Amino acid sequence: MNEQQLKKLLLAVLLLLLAVFSFLFLADRASAQTTHAGTLAVIDEKTEDVLKLTASASLASFGVSAIPGDTATPIATKLADFSEYFLLILCVLYSEKYLIGIIGAGTFKILIPIACALGIVSLFWNPRLMRRLAVKLAAVGLAIYLIIPISFKVSDLIYGAYRSSIDSTISAAEQLTDETAPLADADDRSMVDRILDRISETTASLTDKAVDAVNRFVETLAVMIVTSCVIPLLVLLFFFWVIKQLTGVDLSESLPHRRRGHAPREEKGEGK
Repeated sequence: MNEQQLKKLLLAVLLLLLAVFSFLFLADRASAQTTHAGTLAVIDEKTEDVLKLTASASLASFGVSAIPGDTATPIATKLADFSEYFLLILCVLYSEKYLIGIIGAGTFKILIPIACALGIVSLFWNPRLMRRLAVKLAAVGLAIYLIIPISFKVSDLIYGAYRSSIDSTISAAEQLTDETAPLADADDRSMVDRILDRISETTASLTDKAVDAVNRFVETLAVMIVTSCVIPLLVLLFFFWVIKQLTGVDLSESLPHRRRGHAPREEKGEGK
């Protein structure tokens, strides 16, 4: 056995040991809740806020619908729509929470061992293709594994800056609910007038407060979408760009695109 063959054998053994270590030890560590305690705490905090916002929007919608006049009805409908939007955000948060452990196990139990196996194959057969596949598979796995923790670190900075605004949205919705709730039990116009006089409000002033609540919910919903959906996508695209710069592997390229890129060369060869 010459020196080159010995180096290949030693590298194959190291890759095999890495695959075994990833499967037996790293996978359990990467999927453990203690490893992602900080990220899970941030997700739980956002989840609690979304639940409060959902309840506040629903209750405020019910109260606003009791305000006399035609202008309150579309506002109440809009407030009710926010409950559906916040439920979608809630689904995203729960998905990200459970995906942390699943992605960790999948990356280090499946993707990294397969990447190591491809690396071993590249030592003895078709080195360029196998090595490229191994690097691409490992890079994709690590990028997907890191996207949720890092994206929540970044989004937490934005979320913290708007935290007081979110709290004020919930407080404003609760205050509006308290003021409009008695109107739902009113039997006639005279009782409505007495209630409005007691709370020192008019139909117009309550409507203005309802419009302000809608505006606050719009801003809060935008913050939730950016911090829970947009930033994770941007972080993933940034990872792909960094990996391309470091390794030359474009993780965003597709097979159909590559086939179209090869087609002109094949036609040119046939013309010769």
